Order: sequence, then C-alpha cells, then structure tokens
Amino acid sequence: MNLELAPRHSFKPVTLEELKESIYSVMKGLEILLYSSQDLCECSVSCGVIEWTGSENEQNLVSNSILWKYLEPIWQYAENGDVTKINIIGLDDAYGDLIKWLSASATLFEYSGEDGHVPVLKVMTKFLARLKLDFDIDLESGANTPEFLLQLQDGFVPVSSNWLPQVNNKNLTLTEIGLLAGVSNIRTIRNAQYDKDKPLLYIKSGKTVLVEPEVARSWLKQRRGFVPSTPL
Repeated sequence: MNLELAPRHSFKPVTLEELKESIYSVMKGLEILLYSSQDLCECSVSCGVIEWTGSENEQNLVSNSILWKYLEPIWQYAENGDVTKINIIGLDDAYGDLIKWLSASATLFEYSGEDGHVPVLKVMTKFLARLKLDFDIDLESGANTPEFLLQLQDGFVPVSSNWLPQVNNKNLTLTEIGLLAGVSNIRTIRNAQYDKDKPLLYIKSGKTVLVEPEVARSWLKQRRGFVPSTPL
C-alpha cells in the first residue's frame, strides 16, 4: 500500500500533541491487528475505541515507544526547522520501519474511515521536503548530500522504492510545498501556479507537477505559514 495524503487532509503544521496522539493511534491499530490475527477480536477499530485522552499511562506508552524515538527528532526538523535534529542514526532503517507500521495501520484506518496515521505521515513527508529545500539533496542518487548526512550518500531507499509516492527524489511535489507552506488545503498551492502577479513556477514530469528547490525557496519566503530552518 502506498502512503498518500488525500486532498481533504489539512496541510497545517502538526503540533507535538497531535503527533503523540497519532503515534498512539498507530500503536493501538497495530495492537488490534495483532489481537485479531489471534481471533481475539474483529479486525476493525470497532473492536476497541482508539481514543487519546493524554493520560499519564498513554503519554508513557508513547514516550517509551520506538516510534517516538524515531519521530520526535523528525518532527523537530520538519516543523521547527531544527537542523541539529537531522542526523538521526539509521534514518533509512527508521523510515523503513515507520512505513511498515504506517502501511499496516493505515489499511485498518482507511477501512474504518479514520485518519489516525495522517499526522505521522505529514511529519515524515515534510521532513524529506525540508531536506531537499535546505540542501538540494537528490534522495535517489545521494547527490549533494552534505558531510554530516553521509548515511544518505548512496540514496534513500524509501524514496527510490517509491514507498512515499508524494515525495520526489530531488524536486518538490505540490503536496510537499503545501506542507512546508502550512496551508489548510492543497487547492491553495494549485491556485498559486496560476497567480497573475507571482505564480509558483513549476515543471512537469509526466503527469506529476514539480517545483525546483530554488524556486520553492523563493516562493516560500513570502508565505506566512512557512518556518525557515535554523542555520547550521
């Protein structure tokens, strides 16, 4: 299953509390899949309400999880532009694990018409978008990888394998631009392509609309919702 954000989803920034709630939802979704595989419940969220209350037990469950270990620094860079959080040990493996967990739980949520995994997916997508915006990295070939990110010098398997189809290897998709701009709806980005005064310049690869990092940097500087990265 490819992981994609739908046009109906908001592209507004994900708060830390929303990230925690989403991690909790993914974990509970995986728990439901485990229990249902043992015939202990139905393979549906109806077998147990997934409701985040922010209780101490729930907070501890999230903060002690490997998902939190992976995602907290990813969130810090994605949403706050904290460059010091980029060099996560085993970034390739971390994304590989996260995509497996999200793919499994997303199937459950989609079947039930819920979006428990979406904030996590937004943060993961925005992290990669910001990497390309800040460093012009080619996530498939590893070109332009800075020295402190040598783990990506041979490319990034989750992107080269197209596990995240809304993430381009070196340019930015409209989804990535929307997340970086913090817009409420992707239509804002689509409309910007045809703005009479300052259009968002784009290129096309087949049917996919892409924006080059240099163009994206110039355009995003004018957006109120864009948070620039801290300098190295």
